[in-house]
Amino acid sequence: MLRKQDLSVGKCYVNYGRKVARAILEVSDQIVTFITYHLDTGNSCGSASECTSTDFIRWADHEATPAEIAKMKSHGMDALFHIHPSSNQAKKLKQNKAIDLPTITSRAT
Repeated sequence: MLRKQDLSVGKCYVNYGRKVARAILEVSDQIVTFITYHLDTGNSCGSASECTSTDFIRWADHEATPAEIAKMKSHGMDALFHIHPSSNQAKKLKQNKAIDLPTITSRAT
């Protein structure tokens, strides 16, 4: 089970039962702000949402594995992994606005 100190901005967490991942945009002692994505497609499930950190921890099965992240990135989540949470693009994500997608380049692993 995750702990509050495990929650971190920019990380994704998975719930297999719902087949979704949540990417954290902001986290405080009490509130987590996140965007939910379909695991199979990488598509957003809507605008940013909030819940208590306790509810988020209860919801998450685990932190997304490198394989899960790679699958989602290949389906369009790449922008999330290349922006700083305080940037204008992060603010656009929270407001469910279009963002400028970076050029995706292959990376050596």
